Amino acid sequence: MRIVQLVPSMDGGELAQETLEFAQELARQGHESAVISAGGTLVSRLTLHNCQHHQLPVDQKPFFRARIHGRLRRLLENLRPDILLARDALCSWHAWCVWQSLPEATRPRLVTALHTLPPSGLFRGRVNGALARGELVMASSGSLARELQLRYGAILNQATAGGNGDASSGPQVRYRGVNTRELDRRAPVSGHWHQKLLNQFPQLEGRNWLLLPAPIAPGKGLECFLELLAVLKQTLPDIFGLIVGEVVPGQEKFARRLEHRAETMGLAEYVLFLGARRDMRELYASARLTLDLSGDPAGTGRVITESLAMGCPAVALAGTGTEVLQQCFPQGLLPDLSSSGNATLAARLADTCESILNHSPNVNFTGFSLAETTTQTVGWFRQLCEGRAATGSRVAETA
Repeated sequence: MRIVQLVPSMDGGELAQETLEFAQELARQGHESAVISAGGTLVSRLTLHNCQHHQLPVDQKPFFRARIHGRLRRLLENLRPDILLARDALCSWHAWCVWQSLPEATRPRLVTALHTLPPSGLFRGRVNGALARGELVMASSGSLARELQLRYGAILNQATAGGNGDASSGPQVRYRGVNTRELDRRAPVSGHWHQKLLNQFPQLEGRNWLLLPAPIAPGKGLECFLELLAVLKQTLPDIFGLIVGEVVPGQEKFARRLEHRAETMGLAEYVLFLGARRDMRELYASARLTLDLSGDPAGTGRVITESLAMGCPAVALAGTGTEVLQQCFPQGLLPDLSSSGNATLAARLADTCESILNHSPNVNFTGFSLAETTTQTVGWFRQLCEGRAATGSRVAETA
């Protein structure tokens, strides 16, 4: 199967990284994989793994559409893909405009994918509405799928019915898979790595690590993490918090205030700001618990899925991470507010974390690896292509 992804750029960011991983896994499974984008730093990694890249400024706004659409049409006519996967609102709009102009018998099946709410607003305008015009529409979480169905149900039903899909099913939920060849829980952690970390930070020895991977900026749950540590250290004096992430440019004062707050809370011996790290596999494998405390309903849940892939229990407040926990590790979900009385968030978090630390429940990470999610997605693609073949056969018989 020949699959072409349309993405704004390959210049870092979670969307570009997911595009890269999916393209590489498609090629590994024997499919022809290509990406059309405005270019970026990840292009070299893409082409290194037997994937094609075609540069086109599809990140430009609709004002420049005529030239872009002409070039995109010619490119698709040359590539002749089976599937055209558009990965955001603007790319979905470009793809839909060009796709309509292609001959129906030879054009690819159109798939659109929603990863997060469009930055321009909550599904406003024709551009954002193109997200719902794919013959197959995918969403990266159940909450996004419901939002898309709520706002564009009529367009979704018309588009999927035209593609011979199940119009009543709405968007398909496709969680971002974890590359378990890189995050391999079966591979042991190097003793050299562990000793090097302890030599650098001797205060970690003999402690139970709680991991918070998050950029240093407001709204990422950092203050909540400090409050959690202040509660937990009363009953679990061997816990230690590791905050992993770089300071967001412009947030240097916030970072200094956060460190000062940790000291005034008596957490100088209980928390460490590690900065950005490239050894997350080892940190996940060595930690007792990973947390996502941003509370963002639109959160991607990447930290949660990576931690669970490594067998490390996790706790999340909101976003896609809670949907993953529901299936893989329900112990990481907080109880309903109504059942917690007047308990503060930190207290409820502490109860959940303490229960996990004391009982060490197993993680069931099934169905969320990159290989599994890619196989599932390719299955949907095949059904879409078979639907066209079946329709063509009926038309021929009628003629």
